[in-house]
Amino acid sequence: MNSKKIIFSLLFLTLGVFGVAQEKINWTKIDKVEKQMAKKENANKKYFVDCYTDWCGWCKKMDKDTFSDTLIAKLMNHYFVASKFNAEQAEDVTINGKTYQNPNYNENAKRKPTHQLAHYLLNNRLSYPSYSILDKDFNIITVVPGYYPAQEFEKVIVFIGEDYYKDLSFETFSKEYAEKYRAEILKKLEKIGYICSNS
Repeated sequence: MNSKKIIFSLLFLTLGVFGVAQEKINWTKIDKVEKQMAKKENANKKYFVDCYTDWCGWCKKMDKDTFSDTLIAKLMNHYFVASKFNAEQAEDVTINGKTYQNPNYNENAKRKPTHQLAHYLLNNRLSYPSYSILDKDFNIITVVPGYYPAQEFEKVIVFIGEDYYKDLSFETFSKEYAEKYRAEILKKLEKIGYICSNS
């Protein structure tokens, strides 16, 4: 009798772990992003860059708490081609025909210098984490600085992903999101099979 209970418990735990697959953000390597953006299925997507550093505690918290949230991952994958970019990396990056470097990089330095691409992506406002959102031609739409819990970051994603930023202030949108916009957005994404009603 005891062994049956143990087997049943293990089976239940296994189903619990593997039955609820957690969706993840499809992070694209930054040197592959132009190829991804050119794909037909990404024709209406914007480009999202998570600018982070190795020493940034809030960046790690954003990864752990917010980017790992299933609904956030689904929304991100729906609206954006997304990349992570270490703002202090040594490697050159070529985007839209321009090569960005970190010419003063010194691997022995305690604090690494900032990459040229980070200066561009963040409009020289270097704080981490920060998120640069660009259009199809790699022009910056906006830069969003700071840590956001999942519930708050959802508003940021939808505000930019659905182009509300063209007609509304984020402050107005944020106040009205729960009552006026959220149900409609989730219903729309459910209709096209992108999310389930229990998301």
